[in-house]
Amino acid sequence: MSGRASMEPMTSETPARPTRNAALMGAVTFGSRGIGFVRIWVVATVLGTTFLGNTYQGSSSVSNILFELLAAGALSAVLVPTFVKLFDNSDDEGAERLASGLLGIALVVLGAVAVCAFFLAPWIAELLSSGAPDAATEAQQISLSTFLLRFFVFQVILYGVGTVSTAVLYAKRRTFAASAAPIANTVAVVIAMLVFRALAGGNPGLDLTNTERLVLALGGTIGVLGFVCVPTIALARTGFRFRPRIGRPDKALRELLGHSTWAILQHCGIGILLATAMVMGNRVAGGVIAYQFAFVAIMAPYAILAMPIHTTILPDLTTDALRGDDRAFASTVRWALDSMAIFVIPVSAAMVALALPAMRAIAVGDTNPTVLAAALASLSLGLYPYSAFLLFARASYARGDSRTPAIVAVLTAIVGATVMVLVGSSVEGNARVAALGIGHTVAYVLGAAVLGILLRRRLGYACWPPSLLKAFVPSVILACAGWWVTHTFAPEERGATILMLVLIGAVGTACYLGVLRIIRAGTPDHPGGTTPILTPEDPTVSL
Repeated sequence: MSGRASMEPMTSETPARPTRNAALMGAVTFGSRGIGFVRIWVVATVLGTTFLGNTYQGSSSVSNILFELLAAGALSAVLVPTFVKLFDNSDDEGAERLASGLLGIALVVLGAVAVCAFFLAPWIAELLSSGAPDAATEAQQISLSTFLLRFFVFQVILYGVGTVSTAVLYAKRRTFAASAAPIANTVAVVIAMLVFRALAGGNPGLDLTNTERLVLALGGTIGVLGFVCVPTIALARTGFRFRPRIGRPDKALRELLGHSTWAILQHCGIGILLATAMVMGNRVAGGVIAYQFAFVAIMAPYAILAMPIHTTILPDLTTDALRGDDRAFASTVRWALDSMAIFVIPVSAAMVALALPAMRAIAVGDTNPTVLAAALASLSLGLYPYSAFLLFARASYARGDSRTPAIVAVLTAIVGATVMVLVGSSVEGNARVAALGIGHTVAYVLGAAVLGILLRRRLGYACWPPSLLKAFVPSVILACAGWWVTHTFAPEERGATILMLVLIGAVGTACYLGVLRIIRAGTPDHPGGTTPILTPEDPTVSL
């Protein structure tokens, strides 16, 4: 048996390398994402949940949106299976040639896009600033956003470099540097925010000096540069020759680009949701920064608990697909879904229930805790569906199918964006911010359900995680109990609130682990389990 984690009982013949690798990657990511959360917290604290915060966060998101729309799919998970095949065949030279050719194309295309966006910055700024409460605020937002955009749009080129190098590192099973990369970004942005605070003082408005604007622009750009340099330097240290090669694409590169076309479309779904949230969020003071703050917050448990599982099993999924071993493929997918259910669902439930007291505990200055809580609770509802959707997408990539997740992603993103617009237009204030998270959640619930059903039909083996409902029920019960405690006692002092949250977390974790120890007995991956492992075309198991 390979190093793949399976749904079979753990024995001496079942190596747990993916589990160990996922745990190591999760530990590194825990520190990295914790520091990343500090970054967005500092931004929210210094700029406040204000229209200044909206302008900065919306402008800095444009390069992300452009990258998602144009290249993220081609330069992300689709690359990993391709490089795995080359490395497994000891074709390091072919991998270097492919990566260099792809980098050359990315630099040319993304460079042209960045230049165009530079000149289109005033019009992009107008779109981002639509929904401002009055003409004066809108004019100030447009002016500041135009200035920032002319720096930030060139970050799209850096993202291209960093994503290619990260994909190669993942294919080499070297995940440490990629997991630690956000630390460099955080350090640069936090320093810039501290300098900005020293220059602008407390409660800064939209009318900034050129020096203050420059600090914001350079801080964000230097942060992305550091984020990209960490994995790129780490890759170079492995001896991998990685330099742009511009010229006519060879056969391997043409095939990869053709295969990646659908993956680009899939990432358009991410861009659609993010762009809609940026425009709709600006209708509320601090709406954009609240959405981004909450998104970073839910990405922390995703990156710590789910992404390491995705990353460490992807090479094994690719190997199983190449061998035509559908049973092993389904077993690995099922193990991943089951593992994510155990860890992600209780975190999601806790974040929904404790969003308001948690935001009150950390909010300082002009930060409005209620608008942050509205975004956090609504986005947290979709944490497990988001994780499952990305797992199913990677499973499809490993089987050479990038078209299905692309079509599903775009269609469900359109549904989610429609929910954002319709619900957000019919409500006001914090409810409008919550509508953004609800739209995001709806999109990924639908996407995960459709991809899961399609994958089950193609494999002929059940992928439904046996621990899903078993994790869901105690998580909801404990979350409701935590919500009741916080709303019954509701201490006003920050220290007392933090202490209460710590106690709730400790007691809730202990109770959940105790219940989990009982309910996990008898499931397929438990040493004493008696449930059948995987049965072809089992009509009693969905997905």
